[in-house]
Amino acid sequence: MKIARFEAAGTVSYGIVEDDTVRQISGTPFEEFSETGATYALSAVRLLAPVPRPGKILAMALNYRSHVGEAVEPTRPEPFFKTATSIIGPGDDIVLPPDATQVDEEGELVAVIGRRARNVSMSEALDYVLGYTCGNDVSARDWQQGDVQWWRAKSSDTFGPTGPFIVTDLDPTGLDIVVRLNGDEVQHCNSAEMIFGVAHTIADLSKYVTLEPGDLLFTGTSGTTAQLSAGDTIEVEITGIGTLSNPVVGA
Repeated sequence: MKIARFEAAGTVSYGIVEDDTVRQISGTPFEEFSETGATYALSAVRLLAPVPRPGKILAMALNYRSHVGEAVEPTRPEPFFKTATSIIGPGDDIVLPPDATQVDEEGELVAVIGRRARNVSMSEALDYVLGYTCGNDVSARDWQQGDVQWWRAKSSDTFGPTGPFIVTDLDPTGLDIVVRLNGDEVQHCNSAEMIFGVAHTIADLSKYVTLEPGDLLFTGTSGTTAQLSAGDTIEVEITGIGTLSNPVVGA
């Protein structure tokens, strides 16, 4: 099932996407819902961030060996928090802060938690995932390297693009992730290359932090990331989900 959060006729709703049609549902996909009977052409709606204000966003650091470089490879999942106000949706502007000198893209698979998870086993962990979406963990490298904490480097407003859909019943262990900057490929990996897979990560994190419906787990980026400049367009495409595209603007 492909789920969209969208705006149509001045109303924000969730819907089920099938081919080129969106079927509106009542409520949200995190609870029991039914179809309202209203339908829209996908081309006629504005797609929004699938989860507008997640309670928690946990993002994995150094979860691909190709991205570790000279750093020490982690021996357990090493997440950091991003703020809910960093979240934007498809087509929304990534705004470069005026005092950041290097802002990079980081294309990632994002797991959307579907129900409360606390002390879950690795074998059951994926049962707590509603589905998956594309994400971009935008990062100000100069702040990331120079600040004591990563709070602004990873969580400045607009530094968390997500979308365009939540897709259920995907196998997160074999998805191609491609990032394009102005049409040129700058990252390409497969989720099988993660050091710690989604199930391992959820099981480990849920020992310490209760995961709630709508929480987001950014699963890490691969290789060498590309620097963003005003006027760029950055795209994150993941097998079975679609393409998340965002323009980049100056402050």
